[in-house]
Amino acid sequence: MSETKKFNNAKKVVDILGKVEKNTKVLLLSDQETEKNRKYLTSSLDDSNCNYKHIQIETAKSHGSELPEKIAEEMKLVDLVIGLTKGNITHTKARKDAQKVGVHVIALPESHLDNFFLANGWNCDFERTKPQIERLAQALTDADRARVHTQDGTDIEMSIKGRNGRALTGYGNSTDVSAGYCLESSLAPVEGTANGTIMVNTSVPGLCLIEEKNIEIKIKDGLATEINGGKEAEAFRNLLKSFNDEKVYNLGELGVGMNPECTVDGTMSSDESVFGAIQLALGTSLYIGGTVLAAAHYDTIVTNASLELDGKLVLKNTDLLI
Repeated sequence: MSETKKFNNAKKVVDILGKVEKNTKVLLLSDQETEKNRKYLTSSLDDSNCNYKHIQIETAKSHGSELPEKIAEEMKLVDLVIGLTKGNITHTKARKDAQKVGVHVIALPESHLDNFFLANGWNCDFERTKPQIERLAQALTDADRARVHTQDGTDIEMSIKGRNGRALTGYGNSTDVSAGYCLESSLAPVEGTANGTIMVNTSVPGLCLIEEKNIEIKIKDGLATEINGGKEAEAFRNLLKSFNDEKVYNLGELGVGMNPECTVDGTMSSDESVFGAIQLALGTSLYIGGTVLAAAHYDTIVTNASLELDGKLVLKNTDLLI
């Protein structure tokens, strides 16, 4: 039963999100750790009778690691790229450059996990959720300032003036990100404008779930200046320090999860997509509308939160008020 479900969900990537047809040229990227899940996609690609090519790449050391130049050039030669990879290819120049020439891209990070194609998020009605995601993205575009606050200590405000809200609906496209069932409305805040406290009460996807003590991040003029807490905070501090790049402390993204089928499990695709969950990411913003190129990009997830745009409450926990 689980094998059938994996094949069916992979088919959604190809047929629904990728809209692959007989003459579509597809490049499927995988790495050493995602090979076990590649068969589910290749089966669907075979069924479509499309023209596809597979390349195995080296497993990335971290999310946002740049792809080799040869792979970046290969990505420009097709209609659709599917990145079945452990690391996230979203925050890469290769992804952005391919889309500049009209290539559609679907990034599937953390797809090395055995249950990747069994995640609850694949049960989403993508067509039905699309308008809601687009409405919130437009509200972000129209606003000048954003504030996120919670009862357990998060209170951070930032300028988003002039930044375009992004609607990540899951559908492969040539202008923004598709990450499978990872659905969100988001943007890159204006650099140097964020001030306040983030109390990470849910997870740092790809690193840890919050099990013992929340991670408290102090933000001053757009940069994380302190990261306090227990073992989770120590792990996050050590991770960011390992990049030896001050730009990884940049507040690079504000987002809202928009997949009603997702639950928290510690993975990037699920945690970022939990309906109403707030993403406040550190690191690169260059490829999502900002100006900062850092060595990495890591989200922090805050739940039971409220989001205000220009002083108007638009989200309270899981209640979307627009």
